[in-house]
Amino acid sequence: MKKVLATVVALGCLAAAGTALGGVAAGTGVNGSLHDMTKITGTNVDIMGRVCVYCHTPHHADVTDGTANLPLWNHELTSDDQFTAYTWATPNNSNDGAFDIVDPLAGPSRLCMSCHDGGIAVDQHGSAFAQAGTKFIGTVSEGIDYAGRADLTKDLSNTHPIGFDYNDIAAFRNSKASNGDAAGTEIVTSDNGYATGISYSQAQGVYNNVTRNDGVGNKLIADNLYGGSIMTCATCHEVHNKENATQDNYKAGTPAKVVLGTPQNAPNYFLYAKQTESLICLSCHIK
Repeated sequence: MKKVLATVVALGCLAAAGTALGGVAAGTGVNGSLHDMTKITGTNVDIMGRVCVYCHTPHHADVTDGTANLPLWNHELTSDDQFTAYTWATPNNSNDGAFDIVDPLAGPSRLCMSCHDGGIAVDQHGSAFAQAGTKFIGTVSEGIDYAGRADLTKDLSNTHPIGFDYNDIAAFRNSKASNGDAAGTEIVTSDNGYATGISYSQAQGVYNNVTRNDGVGNKLIADNLYGGSIMTCATCHEVHNKENATQDNYKAGTPAKVVLGTPQNAPNYFLYAKQTESLICLSCHIK
C-alpha cells in the first residue's frame, strides 16, 4: 500500500493524443488538472475513469479524523507520528514559544498530506475503507518509483508553516512592528482578501500598495482558515482548480512550457493569488 509520491509538475505529461487538457489552466475545474489522477502517467487508473474517487466516495468513507467529519474521504490518511513541524527562528515569530505548532496536520492539511507525504500512493483509494463484501476497483500500483516537488515528505521544517493560529501570530507580530501601522505592518489581519496587484512607492518608510479582492463574494483569508483561525494547506491552495488565480504568462526571455506547440501559462499550483510579483506571499506578508 505504499510507494513514493508521483510527481505531477510536468505540463508535458498532461497532453493526451493530440488534445491539450483544458483543466491545466486555473479556474477550469479538477478534470484534466494536476489533481486528476486519470491523466497522470504511471498511476493505477480507476477502471471506470472516475476522477473524484481518488479522494472522495459517497459511501463507506473514512468519516472522521477524531476532531471533525472528513469530506467523504476515500484515501488512506497519513499517520500523525514522525512529522517534523516548522519551528520559528526568532522570538518575534514565536512569542517565546507561545505559538509553537501543536498539530501540523490540523484541518484539511491531514488530507493533503495523505498524498503529499511521499509514502502513501496518490492512486491508492477505496479498498482500505470498504465494508465486508464490497470491492472497490483501483488500488496501489506497486513498484513504480517517482520523485518530485509534490513529494513534501514528513519533514515540514523546510516548508511554509501550517497548523498555527494565524490570528494570534498576526496580532503578536503587528504589536512588535516598528514601522508603519501596527494593525497591519507585518502580517495582514484575516479579514483581508488575497492580493491581485501592487503599485510601487519610492518613499522611505512607505510600503508598496497591494490591491486585494476584498469585494463582496470574494474569498477572504479568514474564509480559508480552519475553524476561522488555523493556517493550513488550503489557506493558499484551492485544490479543485475552481477559484485559483490564473498565473501570468512566462516573461519574455525565459523558456516557456509548450504543449502541442502552444506556449502555456506558468505552472498552475492551485494558488489563490498569482506567483507574479509574489502576490501570493504579499497576500499575508507586508514587505
